[in-house]
Amino acid sequence: MDKYDWITTVFSDWAFTFVTSFLYYQDYDTLEEAERNVYRKGMECFGGIAPTYHIELLDKPTIVWDFHSLMLAIQMMFSFMITDENSTLKLCKHCGKIFVASRSNVQFCSPQCKNQHNVYKCRAKREDSE
Repeated sequence: MDKYDWITTVFSDWAFTFVTSFLYYQDYDTLEEAERNVYRKGMECFGGIAPTYHIELLDKPTIVWDFHSLMLAIQMMFSFMITDENSTLKLCKHCGKIFVASRSNVQFCSPQCKNQHNVYKCRAKREDSE
């Protein structure tokens, strides 16, 4: 095993977590309860290692997080991004690529994806009407 193979696993786990959290809410109304439980169980497997913190009396009381590794710090920040409803971390509505949006209402990773999505949508409407 290459000494950097672990990073592929970590990024795959993070991608799974993000896509799962996105699709769970996007498809919630069409999912059976058993499918919802699979999503929930998948999310339970993510993380589990909690950082510690303490409060320092600086200009005002301040929480200081103590992470035992860089990976845990990134995972914690990623978790905050997933749970923040105003997060700019998005899943492209067309290609499914994860991206950081310039605004919270952006749904596509690029103008090309937005255009392709609209073209396919228009073609589908045209085919349905024929």
